[in-house]
Amino acid sequence: MHAALELATNRRSSERFDIVLPVTAIDGSESRGSSSNLSEGGACIELEGAAPKVGDSIQVRFAVPGSAEPVEVEAEVRWAQPGARSMFGVMFRRGHQRLVALLVAGILGGAAGTANAATSTTVPTFDPNEDVVMDMDAGGERPDKQRIVEVFSRQYDAIDACVVDSKGDKGRTLEGEAHVAVLLNPKGATPLGVNTELPGGSKKDRELRECLRAAVATADYPSYDGPPIVVEFDFELDPGFEEVPAE
Repeated sequence: MHAALELATNRRSSERFDIVLPVTAIDGSESRGSSSNLSEGGACIELEGAAPKVGDSIQVRFAVPGSAEPVEVEAEVRWAQPGARSMFGVMFRRGHQRLVALLVAGILGGAAGTANAATSTTVPTFDPNEDVVMDMDAGGERPDKQRIVEVFSRQYDAIDACVVDSKGDKGRTLEGEAHVAVLLNPKGATPLGVNTELPGGSKKDRELRECLRAAVATADYPSYDGPPIVVEFDFELDPGFEEVPAE
């Protein structure tokens, strides 16, 4: 029987996008500029002209690649830095859910193409109750838990790409937690096996399951001097996006 480690990971609570978008800020008049440091809660905006005042409510139109129409978001100015090109930060109040959804679909859509090319993985599943054939030359070392968690966490973009592709344009949420078990290879890199269990209505989605197995299998797992170990992860399959409450 394989020894197992149950490891906890934290799903990202706030998406951040390293992307610059053209914007139009509407505060009585219209000013054009660009946004950066965009998250679910707000953004940094740079304009040609004077910045609105801290506390002002403004409309911000974002030009999103792939979207025929701009996305209009209600926001509040939280800080401002005057200059030849004014810079200020806003907190989103309303309308930002569509903006974030379009960005996720666009950014992860490219990754989904890669994930689709690997909807099946050469890494097999494994029997968790099977006895391990011990390597008599192997030591007694165990892999570092924190290192394994960090390696697995770096696969969340690929995991999200699988989820986005499975959802398609239906806009539904895949509810529930997925369970992943990885049989580590002491030599590192490609694991000896990957098992994935999907929740509820996704249980029979073979393409999603195989896409997730491929995403998990491509992580750069560390080597160690010891026997094969099973590490297990539970994570929310489709965390969605949280509404940012008004202060």
